[in-house]
Amino acid sequence: MSRFLQVFCTLLSATLIAAAIPNEFLLFGSPIIGLFALFPFYLVIARSKTYTEAFFLTFLHGFVAHLLSSFWLGNFEGFAIFTLGASDFGTGFFEAFLSLGFYFPFLFTTQTRTLRERAGLYPFAIPFRIFWFAALYTVWEYCKSTGFLAYPWGTLSMTAFRWRLVTQIADITGVYGITFLFALFSACLAEGTLLLGELHNTTAGKARFATYKQSCLACAALLLCTVVYGGYQLLKARPPVKLMNTILVQQNSNPKRKDEEQNIIKSQRLTLEQLENYSKKGENCDLVVWSEAVLSKRFPPAETYYTFFPSEEPLLKFIKKHHTPFIIGGPIIFNDEKHEYGNSALLFDKNGKFSGSYTKMHLVPFAELIPFREYDAVRAFIKNIVGYSYGWTPGKKPVLFEIPLNDLNQPEKDYDIISIATTAKKKEKPTAVISTPICFDDSAYEVCRALYLCGSEVFVNITNDSWSKTNSSEIQHFVVAHYRSIEYRTTTIRSANAGYTVVIDPTGKILADLPLFEEGALSYRVPIYARTMTVYARLGNWLPYLLIALVFAYIAFAVWRAKREEITVIALTLLPHSLEWYELWERVQLRYEQDFAIDWNNWNL
Repeated sequence: MSRFLQVFCTLLSATLIAAAIPNEFLLFGSPIIGLFALFPFYLVIARSKTYTEAFFLTFLHGFVAHLLSSFWLGNFEGFAIFTLGASDFGTGFFEAFLSLGFYFPFLFTTQTRTLRERAGLYPFAIPFRIFWFAALYTVWEYCKSTGFLAYPWGTLSMTAFRWRLVTQIADITGVYGITFLFALFSACLAEGTLLLGELHNTTAGKARFATYKQSCLACAALLLCTVVYGGYQLLKARPPVKLMNTILVQQNSNPKRKDEEQNIIKSQRLTLEQLENYSKKGENCDLVVWSEAVLSKRFPPAETYYTFFPSEEPLLKFIKKHHTPFIIGGPIIFNDEKHEYGNSALLFDKNGKFSGSYTKMHLVPFAELIPFREYDAVRAFIKNIVGYSYGWTPGKKPVLFEIPLNDLNQPEKDYDIISIATTAKKKEKPTAVISTPICFDDSAYEVCRALYLCGSEVFVNITNDSWSKTNSSEIQHFVVAHYRSIEYRTTTIRSANAGYTVVIDPTGKILADLPLFEEGALSYRVPIYARTMTVYARLGNWLPYLLIALVFAYIAFAVWRAKREEITVIALTLLPHSLEWYELWERVQLRYEQDFAIDWNNWNL
């Protein structure tokens, strides 16, 4: 493959990934394109002649795919140099670092081994390359989605949103099972293409094709099992055990200090409209949720401030007046002297009293979480670049909110209870235990799993994505978040300041939503289901861990085998010379015996 064709195929693969992920043209993405997205990339890796070549092409693949799919990071105001610039080069180099892994099956492929494979002596080579590539790409997406630099956007699993029959396996494997299947499909197709070009140079074409056919059948079997399991989960009856009347407010404005009063007044107006609708139905609202960062003053001291602000109708008096709990995004103080502030979800009870908070634990690296920000020089440097921010301090632990529910919100039962008891037992008021992952939190495995294992019944995500100014950004964030519902079979609510405000059921289905970049409020009777411990909830990211272990095990085995073969080759190379020396020594001994032989018969003692 020529250098030009290699670069072209690399760029084509990166473009296909960006086209398959939710974008400005295909708002919810395309699973069909996602299935074929890695086909050109596999060809490039297979036809690379050196590791250096594979490194460069893999860097180009990661760099371009990230740039095309996450271009909206450039709208992150002063932080664009970090969010788009640094993340783009970081993603490229990170994927390039793993290029040795992608290239590994070809690194030890000598001409002799290639000839033996074509002769049918290595029938396992074809399925190994296919499954190796799928495993490595799954490991790559896990690595880019984990840890301090985690960025779980631009992944193959995001392309599968429209295929709910496929996405249901997330409650077993997480999103990585979906990535593996899509990468496996592309690898099978690409290996078949390479095989067709080599059949005329092989003496065991039928045997190799039979091996390839078995690999394709294994891939088809995995896809079929996935679809059957998905159908079972979609048809499975899931009656809710509780219902929670909820109002989600989308004010469609980027929260800034100078606009805080107008944002609060607008949110109050939108909330009041929905509260009146509940009142007309003879129902009560259980919870009102406003988006991330609506409030700018830091709590707990700011509680007094919002007793008088806004002047038109103070916030806390508004809450008390309507006798409904609120969750609102705002800052909280950890240590004022050290500039340690948390981006938090603030809980206010029905009397308008500040009752507690959850602080975002997974912060955006180099934008919200700035290394060494405790030093004055670093804070001054960041302020000179950005102009206004010192970053945030991450939350220290999971926090759950317990919200009382109204009796009218209980699901209808298909049976009646007629009691003739002389004294009726006092009926306890039901409650909903909710967690509030904030913005990027809903993409973080360690955050959402911790919240669920602590007892969360509903994920209530508050988000500020208005800064992106693009529809694709809003939907990409939603697609990443909707997998949390499937992984834990729970309801997810998202209240975003510009979108995507939505209610998601345990199968990933959209129950209700608001249009993007429009102000409005969504009232919905949110279903709450019995908590179940899915395989993913119990074991976490077991699939990438298993694949990483298998990858390292095989690398160790391959290196050991290569050294053993090298010793064998050396031994075989020296063997002819050893035989020659042995024959020469035999001739020398024979000549010695002839020339210096002693005839003992001539000795008379």
